[in-house]
Amino acid sequence: MIKLVAVLRRRPDMTHAEYADYIRDVHGDLARAKRLTTRKYLQNHVFDSAYGATGDIGYQLTWPRDSVTELYFDDLPSMGQVFADPYTRDVVGPDGANFSDLPAAHSLLVEEHVTEVPNPGPGEVKVLYFLKAADGVSADEFQDRWRRAHDAVISDASGPARDLRGYQWNTALSGDGMAAYFGSASEQPAYEAYSALWFDGTDAVPAFRAYQKALIEHAEKDGPFHQPSLSFFLLSREVVIFGDEDQA
Repeated sequence: MIKLVAVLRRRPDMTHAEYADYIRDVHGDLARAKRLTTRKYLQNHVFDSAYGATGDIGYQLTWPRDSVTELYFDDLPSMGQVFADPYTRDVVGPDGANFSDLPAAHSLLVEEHVTEVPNPGPGEVKVLYFLKAADGVSADEFQDRWRRAHDAVISDASGPARDLRGYQWNTALSGDGMAAYFGSASEQPAYEAYSALWFDGTDAVPAFRAYQKALIEHAEKDGPFHQPSLSFFLLSREVVIFGDEDQA
């Protein structure tokens, strides 16, 4: 299974609450009406976030975000079927202009992997963590170092891993991320991977910060690992628009 991901910012004349209501109740209903070969559609509604690094103007390329869309498909042909369908092209797609700051949209095609954590649970808060590879670090090396650093963190169940309720690893695939469909601007940085982490709602920020600090310390044992100015994380609540269980 593959996943198409769109990281979105609201239209400038909308409040965040108006945006969240619209994408859930209006845009979501349009997608439900004719889901075609889409297996699952999740919206992640952002309620807090942090971007870039202080003192580095690179953060200006990392625009604030209001939601992240995750669309699941069996394969590339089934994804292509959805976006070639007249309903998607003429109804769902054009509705994006009613809520999205289109040039700010960023999209990527990924493969999802779920890994075990020491203390699994439902986790009220989903943190979407986007890291940009350091200059000179290949995508394969970056992903390998990130995964090894994560494995090192969760190997100590008494450390930051104790507060992690779930973990998902998403690696970028070659192929069309449908940038034109979402309205993405070409100058945005590309991301080699992102992770999703679940925490309890009461202490999500300090729990994530402890995990983040440990992850970066492990990953940078072999030298510079990421570009802080182009990296960011989003605290969100997951909204299921539809899933496999909703198939008619």
